[in-house]
Amino acid sequence: MKNQRLGEQKIVKRKVFSNAIIVKFNGTKKEKKTAKYKTQHFYKDKDMDNGEQGRRKPIGGRHECAIFTSREHEAAESYWGYKNCEKNPGHKNFISAQDFKDNYLPRLQSDKQRELFKSWIDKTVRLRVDCTSQARPDDDDMAEYRGTSKMRVGTGYVWGVQKPKYDEPCVCPKCDGNVARKQWSFRVWTAKHAVYNTEEAKKTKIDFFYDDDSCKSDGRMKSVWGVKVYRSRPDRDWCGMLCVTCDEDLGERIEELVLDGILHHQDLSQLGLLPSGGEEIVLIVSHPHGQSKKITVGEVTHRDRRNDRLDYNTPTCPGSSGAKVFGSVHSGSFGKTPTENNHRLNIFEIMSRKLWGHKTEQEQINFCYDW
Repeated sequence: MKNQRLGEQKIVKRKVFSNAIIVKFNGTKKEKKTAKYKTQHFYKDKDMDNGEQGRRKPIGGRHECAIFTSREHEAAESYWGYKNCEKNPGHKNFISAQDFKDNYLPRLQSDKQRELFKSWIDKTVRLRVDCTSQARPDDDDMAEYRGTSKMRVGTGYVWGVQKPKYDEPCVCPKCDGNVARKQWSFRVWTAKHAVYNTEEAKKTKIDFFYDDDSCKSDGRMKSVWGVKVYRSRPDRDWCGMLCVTCDEDLGERIEELVLDGILHHQDLSQLGLLPSGGEEIVLIVSHPHGQSKKITVGEVTHRDRRNDRLDYNTPTCPGSSGAKVFGSVHSGSFGKTPTENNHRLNIFEIMSRKLWGHKTEQEQINFCYDW
């Protein structure tokens, strides 16, 4: 097992392996009697610091983090990027979280379906990362930002909220090891290219309930800092980040959001957002350009089984990286983009392109890696 290459799948009979999670193949009752198992390797943070890379992105693909000059300029650059987006001008197919809850969720027939989707929306979080680790390899998509204070924004998804602990040392930045009366720990899933290792996780701010701009002013939006990257799959562009909060209002609220289900087996045709329905519909909740939460809907367009990649036409933008897609996370997009030749254009360059009448019409071909 130690010599097994990153990303290689191997059929085995034993169920216990070091640093591995074993997933049983689906099958009938008869098949389960003789079912075999396969390993999915997760790497600890110390391995990533040693340069474990795995699969980066497919040829012609690019990741979708929004890049800002700094936290001080974040609001202005986020607003400008959203208003002048070349991938999805006008964002006509992006539905606000509140609009979706008010006008689309009631179309679902069962209370369970409505609760599942509301929970999915509420557990989607915005990630703002203030650090780019020097441990990233030279061919990394963010390598040019190593050691700088440029901020990147992506999306994540809360998973695995644990029961609160009482009167124990709290590792959140606010407590810094002091005893907290009550604390919760939880995990956030996102893309590895968004949060590479623990160094970056500690500089990542996780924003909850950013459903519209009023959430900032009325206190509904809550924020916590990451603690560490506890596992990752470089070959699937995925990482899991551990977070802790002693904010009792936030802790009690996210504890109520544990409800989850097999969303990709739900019938979404009732939403009336696509002419056809079925299991191949892909719904994404993300923070495009770092703005408030938006919902988009599309369909699976291609399954690359050799590379375990799933392509879909659900609209996404910079800032959507790390959003939940079935049991995986959004990794990136194909096609011609405002960041042509892998060079990101700044605001002034984009303005110049618009003054000269340059427009970029982009086809929605986005992807994630199937687990």
